[in-house]
Amino acid sequence: QACALGFRRVNGNLYNGVCEPCHCHGHTTQCHEVTGHCLDCSHNTAGPYCDTCLPGYYGNATRGSPADCQPCACPLNIPSNNFSPTCHLSQDGELLCDQCRPGYTGPRCDRCSNGYYGQPTVPGGSCRLCDCNGNLDLSIPGSCDPNTGRCLRCRQGYGDEACDSCAAGYYGDAIIAKDCQPCQCHTNGSVSEVCNQETGECHCKENVLGQKCDKCRVSVKFSILTSLVCVDGLSSSCSACQCSHVGNNCDANTGQCICPPNTIGERCDRCAPNHWGHDIVTGCKECGCNVIGSVTQQCNVNTGCCICHDSFRGDKCNECQIGYRDFPQCVQCKCNIAGSDSQTCDQERGACGCADRTGKCSCKENVEGDYCDHCKPDTFGLSLRNPLGCSRCYCYGLTHFCTEAQGLIRMWVSKRMFFEMILIAVFYFVPKNFLKNKITAYGGQLKYAVYYEAREETGPSSYEPQVIIKGGPNHNMVMTRHITGLQIGQLTRHEIDMTEHDWKFADGRTMTRQDFMDILFYVDYILIKASHGNLMRQSRISEVSLTVAEEGIPTKESENAHQIEKCDCPIGYSGLSCEECAAGFYRLRSGFLASAPASSVPTATGMGSCVQCQCSGHSSSCDPETSICQNCQDNTEGDRCERCAPGFYGVVRGSPDDCKPCAYCMLQIPTCVAEGFDDYRCTACPEGYEGKHCERCATGYHGNPRIPGGHCEECKCSLWGALPGPCDPVTGQCRCRVGASGMTCDQCMDRHVCGPSGIICKTNAQLLVTHSFVFFIISFFSLHLLLCFFFQSGLV
Repeated sequence: QACALGFRRVNGNLYNGVCEPCHCHGHTTQCHEVTGHCLDCSHNTAGPYCDTCLPGYYGNATRGSPADCQPCACPLNIPSNNFSPTCHLSQDGELLCDQCRPGYTGPRCDRCSNGYYGQPTVPGGSCRLCDCNGNLDLSIPGSCDPNTGRCLRCRQGYGDEACDSCAAGYYGDAIIAKDCQPCQCHTNGSVSEVCNQETGECHCKENVLGQKCDKCRVSVKFSILTSLVCVDGLSSSCSACQCSHVGNNCDANTGQCICPPNTIGERCDRCAPNHWGHDIVTGCKECGCNVIGSVTQQCNVNTGCCICHDSFRGDKCNECQIGYRDFPQCVQCKCNIAGSDSQTCDQERGACGCADRTGKCSCKENVEGDYCDHCKPDTFGLSLRNPLGCSRCYCYGLTHFCTEAQGLIRMWVSKRMFFEMILIAVFYFVPKNFLKNKITAYGGQLKYAVYYEAREETGPSSYEPQVIIKGGPNHNMVMTRHITGLQIGQLTRHEIDMTEHDWKFADGRTMTRQDFMDILFYVDYILIKASHGNLMRQSRISEVSLTVAEEGIPTKESENAHQIEKCDCPIGYSGLSCEECAAGFYRLRSGFLASAPASSVPTATGMGSCVQCQCSGHSSSCDPETSICQNCQDNTEGDRCERCAPGFYGVVRGSPDDCKPCAYCMLQIPTCVAEGFDDYRCTACPEGYEGKHCERCATGYHGNPRIPGGHCEECKCSLWGALPGPCDPVTGQCRCRVGASGMTCDQCMDRHVCGPSGIICKTNAQLLVTHSFVFFIISFFSLHLLLCFFFQSGLV
């Protein structure tokens, strides 16, 4: 009453239940009785079937060995030097660490990232942040020594060995505020371009003032913009600036035109390098492109947008592109686009965003994994076209275990036709080869082309569904598909996906995958709307086709078929979705009594369960719909192989020797009936035979059928020579009258006259008279012949 260790009872059935092995790949001996999921996985494995390695381990857990999953070595498999929580094997069998901690890089986290130093491959070694006060130029590889941590390349504006001060020509706070900026000392007014590193004050020439050395003292006549020095003196009058090209911006003392900030050129008509947005009054704005993220510091002179490296985005290239994480490193995400939430993906680039630091992706509803690269339990067929990522195993409710069917291609069920209607509102019925079981159409497409002419595009038929499909095990399910209105006078081609998405029940309810599969189990009809608009004059439908999955080799015309489930069917069921009864089983429809219990019952109403053929143990096959047994064996016949075939006898109990041959019934196809426990009686002995086994000749026949070659023959005694009664049953000798002889008494003995009138025995006198008469007759005929000869020869 209990399953052995390592097995589970399917569906928990006790009566007539079936025990099947736990599918745990040798990593545990226990599994859940209902779901079949493995319990207490060992050997560093996890998953519903112990088929994946635990985080921190790698390998193929399905091989069934305790050593399937090995600890990650990133780069060493000791805790102090394992810098990635997860790893996996590449297609080439190389160990790849996929979540290196910040500061580590390389396929096995065996090197320090730019800006870090250390020896991660030495036991106890690690990568530490280079002590450069956060002022390294990380856009250039090798910004610090990877072994000693010595600062090599400070970012622009910073200097000294530890990048802890502003570089020459810059001023500010390099440690806390990190705001080192150019001195911008005026070239003509300052002694040097180097300013005070703390205040930014420039060292000015004589008669020059201002922090940037860009102003003359009061009463100085000439501007520092056109002269190397400021000269004493006063201007005698005021006049308008003649500088319309720079917004009439000129020196108040000399009238010299002044270029707006950050502009260059003789007429100040261009922005200085790394600036944009020229304005004759305000000048140009700084581009501000991120040093790490941008290709160059020069931005678009009109928009200010910077040119980013592939892994960066934003106007200033100051954030990671979709598909990358951890600015400013911007490490590439490893999200599977088919399984990732479409809202996090850039479909054109084929990339999806992930979380910073962890790299974990945002998955669709039926997808799991850090990279959204495999289906959740009880689902299959990871697909970009599926909004849920994977389809739930349906299998008509008979099992929850399935995979995507392999080796299938899409083939067209098509009909070359041209169908035309005039002035009537109708739907077009697709041909019969589109109907019945169309489970393999799931994931395919229904295609057709429509052309119509009408007075107006909108009419009563505009609110009718474009396609209607009816079917299901009970032939009572109807689903519809609405499509936006068509244009008058244009041939429109439609390609409708054969999945539950965008299909509705006739009453508007949303369809599930289960509903859709129920209808495909048996399609009664497919209707395509053929009337459109208002006051339609004509309508044409053509190029109708439906793709289904079949076994084959993919070609340019026939691509691989996806989204087709292959279920792990229970006993008694077969087919990709367990939609068929297996050999030796038949479909038990509602209203019929089962002669044997079903191992599992489908959820589709009206589909009926598959029960074992009841053939009395003499056949393993029957008609899957009528249950009538086929190919009855062991000399049996009948709808259930319940009786012996003609020429055989016995009681059918399920044994190979139930029916024994009627061995002695003397017929080409003998018949007999059982008599007693191990005997029989022939029921139709041939003419001339009798007895229990037709073993003797009947009255009027003779012979010995018991010996090889023996048979019975009719006596055939002479009617006049034999006495009434049968002949000898063995020899066939008839009982002769006196004067008759022979086997059949048809011969006359000497001195007797025999005939139908009887047998006469003659005396000696009678014999003499008889002989004289005979002599006379012979002599007469001889004389007659002699006379005839003479006449003919002319002698007389």
